Amino acid sequence: MTDDALRDDLRELSRMARELVEWEEQLGGTGFPEVAVPTGEALRPRPDVPDVQVSGSDRGDRRPRLAQIAEEAAGCTRCDLHRGRTKSVFARGNPEAEIVFIGEGPGYHEDQEGLPFVGKAGQLLDKMIAAMGYGPDDVYICNVVKCRPPDNRTPLPNESAACLPYLEEQLGLIAPRAIVALGRTAAQGLGLIDETTRGWRGSFCEWRGIPVMSTYHPAFLLRNPNMKRPVWEDLQEVLARLGKAPPGRRS
Repeated sequence: MTDDALRDDLRELSRMARELVEWEEQLGGTGFPEVAVPTGEALRPRPDVPDVQVSGSDRGDRRPRLAQIAEEAAGCTRCDLHRGRTKSVFARGNPEAEIVFIGEGPGYHEDQEGLPFVGKAGQLLDKMIAAMGYGPDDVYICNVVKCRPPDNRTPLPNESAACLPYLEEQLGLIAPRAIVALGRTAAQGLGLIDETTRGWRGSFCEWRGIPVMSTYHPAFLLRNPNMKRPVWEDLQEVLARLGKAPPGRRS
């Protein structure tokens, strides 16, 4: 490695460290809180999801089928959301990821770029992911609905239902070891809670055998920064379920 390359690597590590410190400061703490991590427990294998049909494909060749689903979603007219879309928003990240993050739906920037979580909420989500010890290409990020609701309103139940087959097949192909549902609407879209459920945040449910942690959406955190601490605790629970800990903590 040349001296220039080494300096570039050191600058990149310094940048990443600064971002983690900024996230830590936003949480209002000094140092990452300790996380209880199971010891002596084998990592959970990727679960099968037998009732999700993966027509003509298998998980060993998931990328072509995911590309097909994305193309289908781009031309979808199952609900009225398609009338206002600029681009459908399918996913970003790694189809072989062990964690999937699911939001409720695209906003303005996502609708323009065709990628989820690219605005301010997405920038905060990327910091949350980095604090967990992952890069943007280590996880998979998508939404319940693939088209932007007017004025960024909450997706209606019929809109979420129209998009559900896309989401189900996405998750069936990826078969992650854990899912993080970002916001109440995402948890409802997965069928984990309904509009009357209280205390929905901060505990695990299961979606077809896959553990799901429901927590607050990054957009909510931008408006309520005092709630970053509970979200960080939720994300540590996800890491603990995977037998891991944040950077700087022993697993």
